[in-house]
Amino acid sequence: MLKHQPKTLAKTLDYIARRSPGEYGLFWDPEGAMPWKEFYWALQEDVSLRFVRQSTIQELMLLGIELPFALDGNLLRLRPEFALPAYPPASDVPMRLYFGLKPKNMVYAQKSGLKSARRRFVPVCSERELALRIARRDEKAPIPIEILAREASESGLSFFTAGLHLYLVESIPAEFILFPKVRQDLAERLAAPARKPEAQPCPPAAPGSFIVQTHHLEAPGAGKPIKKAAKKDAKAGWKKEGRKERHKRDM
Repeated sequence: MLKHQPKTLAKTLDYIARRSPGEYGLFWDPEGAMPWKEFYWALQEDVSLRFVRQSTIQELMLLGIELPFALDGNLLRLRPEFALPAYPPASDVPMRLYFGLKPKNMVYAQKSGLKSARRRFVPVCSERELALRIARRDEKAPIPIEILAREASESGLSFFTAGLHLYLVESIPAEFILFPKVRQDLAERLAAPARKPEAQPCPPAAPGSFIVQTHHLEAPGAGKPIKKAAKKDAKAGWKKEGRKERHKRDM
């Protein structure tokens, strides 16, 4: 059920997704796609838009209200009649850019740098808070890291402008990243996959003890069917004996 006027809601979604996605830490892939999950979590930051689901998008479409994108499985895909936002090469890269890193990825990033496993570009920000805001959509306690952006750019790395404070880069070598000081053993422990708790075996019963089971709480004979046939046979036998006695007296 829509909580806004449908046309007003459509204009709001159009602004966030197409007109100014960089303001919300969002960007489109070159083929005009964006994960629905990223768009959804960006909407969750606005209390008045937390009701929006995929079903809300479908409802707007059924009402005949035009949106610049359509749902394609777990993706938002720009419609062909809407141009992809331009991401020009950054002409003046800041000295430092920021990124919110998942703790479990710390060891890997220290060795191999940054590279997105799901998308072509890694979003990095000139504002530390925006970087953490983006990271918190997928990680409760991200680790802020600094990127020597200008130095990386001067070495030949290409940065693209995706908003006032948002930049895109395909990958960043570890040599251009400043990591916070974390003990190596702690970093490796964070990187280790979470182990499922092992099932604890029941302790053996102590000699002479008695463990109460559910069937011990039942009344004697509870749950056993009453043998109606036996009752019927007993009644019939009583009548039969009575007829025999009457027969003897008649004789």
